[in-house]
Amino acid sequence: MFYNRNMKKPKIIFIDLDGTAMDASAEHRFQKRPSEYTKRVIKKLSTQIPVVVSTGRGVNETTKEIVHSLGSDTYIAWNGAQIVIDGEVEQKEIIPNDVVAQVFKELRKNNCFVIFNSNIKEQTYVRNKFYKMLMHVGKATAHTYKEFQNDFPVYKALVWCLSKNKLHKVAQKLRIKFQDKIEVSLSGSRNNIIEITKKDVSKGDAEVWFCNRFEIDPMNAIHIGDSLNDASTKGKIGKLVAMKNSVDAVLSIADEVTEYDCNNQGLAKYLEKFIEE
Repeated sequence: MFYNRNMKKPKIIFIDLDGTAMDASAEHRFQKRPSEYTKRVIKKLSTQIPVVVSTGRGVNETTKEIVHSLGSDTYIAWNGAQIVIDGEVEQKEIIPNDVVAQVFKELRKNNCFVIFNSNIKEQTYVRNKFYKMLMHVGKATAHTYKEFQNDFPVYKALVWCLSKNKLHKVAQKLRIKFQDKIEVSLSGSRNNIIEITKKDVSKGDAEVWFCNRFEIDPMNAIHIGDSLNDASTKGKIGKLVAMKNSVDAVLSIADEVTEYDCNNQGLAKYLEKFIEE
């Protein structure tokens, strides 16, 4: 697939968060944040080239805090289902209610765990009270399937199963059955999570929209990430750069791979070469 081999310096850089920019040490994964070194590099580079977060995370206080720590209030959230510019949501893509109902029915049939809109406190759904209790131990407040009312807007669904093999089968079923209605991607460091958004809503599509919004040729953009939700940028913008710690499927299609992994500040070390002193 085509990429811009002639691009020596990008006009804009999109960066993933988890597994890419979140390189500071932390006891638990949810406590991960960008290191001071990474924040310093991104802030300095941003004075010369726009650096925009493009993440599967939602629009919430934690995401806002992380993005703000990098010197910005502009970012792409939920794989493109919402785009925030200067702190205001400018673009929203909601999965139609009838599609949500159909997809939920399929997920329920396969006994999947489902979280809508990254809202583990109010929009998590599981098979029965036993799993509901397990989720409560994990700090989530789950509901059983029969409690689902389909009465809120859905930007993104996050899905997982007890078996990774089953999860991949479910993902393939969804792709085939709803190919004209939703986008289905795998994420996580082990491809162990399904992410669902509206059709034609992905990081790649959102980044093209963003470039057009600011009159930048998408072929002069690069995206840096580590999981399969980053793969949607391949061929849509100028270059896909995979972190050294990326899943194999991303490494195999990347136009370039960073020299260092996330835990060794691979993002910041890669970005430094674009800074003009």
